Amino acid sequence: MTRDEKMELIQRMLALKHKIKVHDSMKSPETHEELSVSLLSRWELEDELKAIEQLIEIDRHENVEHKQKQLQEDYLSGKPMKKKKS
Repeated sequence: MTRDEKMELIQRMLALKHKIKVHDSMKSPETHEELSVSLLSRWELEDELKAIEQLIEIDRHENVEHKQKQLQEDYLSGKPMKKKKS
């Protein structure tokens, strides 16, 4: 996933969280029909939010694995380390 794609997902995630807060601040439904519509719309927002969070989590997990491999190669491979110039 590219940096731009991640940023788009994060922005969408923030927008969904805001929509859920707005949804929660609205007047409570008074009938079963209103309640069912309200619940369904909230669930749709929550489901999309969860899907985005899972995609981001998968990407972060892959990134951590990559960083671990890189650190093992750079610092734990038994090779002499390159000294940085001061």
